[in-house]
Amino acid sequence: MLPPVLPIIGVSACLHKAETPKSYHAVDDKYLRAVASSSNTMPLIIPALPDVLDIPRLVSKLDGIMLTGSASNVHPERYKTPPSAEAEPYDEMRDQTTFALIREAISQEVPLLAICRGFQELNVALGGSLFPQVKDIAGRMDHSSPDTNDMDIDYGPNHSITLNRQGRLYEILKKDDAEVNSLHYQAVKDLGEGLMADAIAKDGTIEAISMPDQKSFILGVQWHPEYKAIENSTSKAIFSAFGKAVANRMR
Repeated sequence: MLPPVLPIIGVSACLHKAETPKSYHAVDDKYLRAVASSSNTMPLIIPALPDVLDIPRLVSKLDGIMLTGSASNVHPERYKTPPSAEAEPYDEMRDQTTFALIREAISQEVPLLAICRGFQELNVALGGSLFPQVKDIAGRMDHSSPDTNDMDIDYGPNHSITLNRQGRLYEILKKDDAEVNSLHYQAVKDLGEGLMADAIAKDGTIEAISMPDQKSFILGVQWHPEYKAIENSTSKAIFSAFGKAVANRMR
């Protein structure tokens, strides 16, 4: 018996400039494992090569796209803000690649799941803006990682979110609140065109976004559902919903 044909998911990579002259493109293992096992798909890494890739053609061959988190941030000039040390580091080759992927995913109605940096990329690509440091805003808490080097602590539940009953995330989880991890120090300031806040932390920080008028699956989350996705009911539901959307796209 032939093995089942799995949907192909394009996964965004970061361009890392090593201390040697050799740069490299990379994706954390946890993203690839999560989308493969929890969405029942086959991940394909997309390098940050915007000057080389034919992105419209590439997207037309994909059944879904997942934008990953990263230690780097969207360059502030993309949301009309001067660069500053607090917004570093940057990966402008990734910016160019993912922004083109987002535009094509929306245009070609290819399902899109955007995580952490990907969540911020989705917002900025649609004209939104970011706070460089959410902890510096009066009334906001520190959303950054505890940085203990213990993954179970750093990626463990950190705070609650309240879901918007009109959003896609509520449609997936079917509950009013959830516990999520928190490893980011930037946050959405102004929402991009066509986006809706799907979930908000108790300090007012937007934690999930979707596009209610878009026919295809579009969901962005500020936290990291990819860590031990099968063991976490919220993460499992998100990846399962994404998997169903890309399976439908493949058919």
